Amino acid sequence: MTLFLKTTAFLLLFVLNPGLFEKTAHAQNDPEQQAKDMVENGQYTEAIPYFEDLVHLYPEDKTLNYYLGMCLVETEQPTEQAKTALQKSLGNDTPVKSLYYLAQCFHANNNFLEAINYYKQFDDEARKKEKRDTRLEELRNLCEQQINPFSAPVTAVENEQTEEMPATPLEEAIAIQPEEVEIPEGLEDSLIQFQVNSTIKYLKIDQFKNASSLNAFVRAWQAEQELQGITEKTSQLRAKYNSAFADEKQEIANTILLLEKEAYTKNQEINQNYTEARLGEKDYWQKASPETIHSFSEKTQAMEDSIRQAKEAKRLQKLEAQKPIVLPDNLVKNLIPEEPAVVNTGIVYKIQIGAYSRTPPDWVQRLFKKLSIIRRIDQYTDENGVTVYTVGELKSYQDALQMQSQVRTEGVSDAFIAAYKDGERIPLEEARQIAGE
Repeated sequence: MTLFLKTTAFLLLFVLNPGLFEKTAHAQNDPEQQAKDMVENGQYTEAIPYFEDLVHLYPEDKTLNYYLGMCLVETEQPTEQAKTALQKSLGNDTPVKSLYYLAQCFHANNNFLEAINYYKQFDDEARKKEKRDTRLEELRNLCEQQINPFSAPVTAVENEQTEEMPATPLEEAIAIQPEEVEIPEGLEDSLIQFQVNSTIKYLKIDQFKNASSLNAFVRAWQAEQELQGITEKTSQLRAKYNSAFADEKQEIANTILLLEKEAYTKNQEINQNYTEARLGEKDYWQKASPETIHSFSEKTQAMEDSIRQAKEAKRLQKLEAQKPIVLPDNLVKNLIPEEPAVVNTGIVYKIQIGAYSRTPPDWVQRLFKKLSIIRRIDQYTDENGVTVYTVGELKSYQDALQMQSQVRTEGVSDAFIAAYKDGERIPLEEARQIAGE
């Protein structure tokens, strides 16, 4: 009897609520749900083929692209495929951790500037719980030192070739021949301060071990000289813009924008060449013995100490030469007219044009770009992680009022005066009281 009742109840449940069984069967046959269950269990490798097929079917689906990118990065594959998927996934509803994974993709590709931006954005937006199981601080520090911890796996073929190759002394294998690299004038005897990795730093170009790395460094150095020329020309045009006639201003503005674009391209070129130089030298030092590394570091430290001592001696010599000649009081009174002493209060006024905890909105960026044609925009990040944008650096409050009025007419209607003492932000009234204005 009991068995009959149980069977009857089961059949009634099936008849009255067939959706219950349909839902269970559907969940079991749903590839997306299966893949997500694998992710929940940490089976990222097994989930990748599922998400690859799903992204192929629905290429614009943000959630599917996020899971594909996440699985690839979690399995130490921060590849171009992972980067593309994560970029497609970005949106208001996407998990904030997508920024962390995307940063690793740029980091693995030696694009340190983009990587730092995404690490910072993740740090700003993520909660403590979301950061807890990440390597954010470690990876961010490595990125700031331009160190790439993501290395491609060595294949079996590469292992076989390595074993068959006869051992060659490291110094002889990649020694630089003088005729291989042409050193431009001004670089040969310069201090370069080139950080190869966390322990190795070059002070002179003759410390390079690899000809191709040195060539890349020379290209970066030359590009920096060109960038300096572009920057100087842009500054001159900004000054010219202020006094130009109305019909000339548009032409000057167009030239400035072209120079800004050229400067951006030149910066990219510099970063790429320095990265190439760094990678070649890192390869040398990864193969070097601990004794070789220790000896080199000691020599570099001794060279730095010597340079520091020479600079200090030169500074003292200059101070000695600048010592004033002591004249009799009566002669001093006759030679120097009495003037009120100028007191350096350390007060500086700046015009604040914006403050954002994230990337400024597009319309603000367009406004800043327009304003940057005629004024240099400075920025700094305060203790709360907010990026503050300012123009001007004025010594008097009256000058600050005048510039505030000009900036408002140039489009920033809510621009206001901010006061700083010795680089620290202070209330405006306090600054005026200190300055006696």
